[in-house]
Amino acid sequence: MMCEIQLLTFANHVSNSYTSYKNIVRIAWPIMIGSLAINIINLTDTSFLGRVGEVELGASALAGVFYFVVVIIGWAFNTGMQIIVARRSGENRIDEIGKVVDHELMLLMILSVVQFAVLHFLSPFILDALVSDDQVRQAANAFLYWRSFGIFFGMFNSCCQAFFVGIGKTKVINLTTGIMAAGNLLFAWVLIFGHLSFPALGIAGSGMASTMAEALATIVYIIFIVIRGYKSKYRLWQFASVQTQLFKSLFKLSSPIVVQQLMSIATWFLFFLFIEHMGQRNLAISNLVRGVYMMCGIPTWALGSTANSMVSNLIGQGKEKNVLHLIWKIIKGNFVLNTVIALLLVLFPSALLGIFTSDVSLIHDAISSLYVIAPTVLLFSCSFIIIYSVTGTGSSRFALLMEAISIALYIIYATAVVYHFHAPLPVLWCAEGLYWLIAIIIGGTFLRYGKWK
Repeated sequence: MMCEIQLLTFANHVSNSYTSYKNIVRIAWPIMIGSLAINIINLTDTSFLGRVGEVELGASALAGVFYFVVVIIGWAFNTGMQIIVARRSGENRIDEIGKVVDHELMLLMILSVVQFAVLHFLSPFILDALVSDDQVRQAANAFLYWRSFGIFFGMFNSCCQAFFVGIGKTKVINLTTGIMAAGNLLFAWVLIFGHLSFPALGIAGSGMASTMAEALATIVYIIFIVIRGYKSKYRLWQFASVQTQLFKSLFKLSSPIVVQQLMSIATWFLFFLFIEHMGQRNLAISNLVRGVYMMCGIPTWALGSTANSMVSNLIGQGKEKNVLHLIWKIIKGNFVLNTVIALLLVLFPSALLGIFTSDVSLIHDAISSLYVIAPTVLLFSCSFIIIYSVTGTGSSRFALLMEAISIALYIIYATAVVYHFHAPLPVLWCAEGLYWLIAIIIGGTFLRYGKWK
């Protein structure tokens, strides 16, 4: 009896240790740095192009979101792989992780070719049909021409990050992020403005710099995985045999995530198309607001990915009873952090917008829309954790349904605001808060009462 009590006490200690704030931060911090790297590329583009011109600033928003529409498919498949890797890690089935990663890479090889073709060859025709302003369209196409080459490196990097998050070894993301961010900053400074005797390429230089930075990150990942022994320990990159069943598992889990995230980012693209029809000025303002919004979202994206991996890992350990406790703990910590962020948005809007442009009139016109983002950040801090936790339970079909309902109401609201009421830009930005509020209600109800355990 005493032995059983000691074993139970030890098990509870291990469980409490795993779901502690210290462990949550340990896993989330490198992911946060990794998210920062991706966003530094976007933030650098916005900041530099905000000093080139309003057309370039607005075009970078449309082109950047369109790029995400295409690449989100691969990222979503990597999210599905991350869930499987975390589950195998929780089950201590280390020998199967390499097979999962290899099959994901084979899938990404094919997908990357298709994504490149869409970005490089088809995007001019797509944007020609959707964007009304000739100057904005030409600038967006110049960005995408060079940005398309980065798709191969970006997919590989995303797969590596998902692997490390899945096994809970995320420190390498710090190294990769720092090198990629520094490289992008240097390349963008040189190519956009024409320093060090290079020609000033403007928005085209922005796309080129981003691609070069991602290639640099790929080199770092490969060297680290080989030198630190991850390749041999997890039997990575062997491609020994093709297992149809494993492909089916990846597709079964990832397909709803693909559709869910594709719907989400496509709606974001549609949102900016609505704004583009409101004029160049509103599009430029919205890219400034988008830059601040994305900067504020870095901690939440990291904690969402952490919740996804940890929820899947707990279920793999057979500890479903600890899942809700973990989710609630992450939400509470993130809400406190984002309360501070929201206060900064309200108290120092001009300083934050000044990161991305030196145009005083543009900053002045953007402040009212930025005020709308402050309460949105608080809703986002809860909703994103819930969405990724639902996905982490393996309930990807329900996550897709939740996304569809939220997006439908989002589009109805945005369409009414722009085309029926002709309301000002800040009213349109309220659509973001509506989206996150609906997701909180639906996702929270499912986690509390749904049949996922």
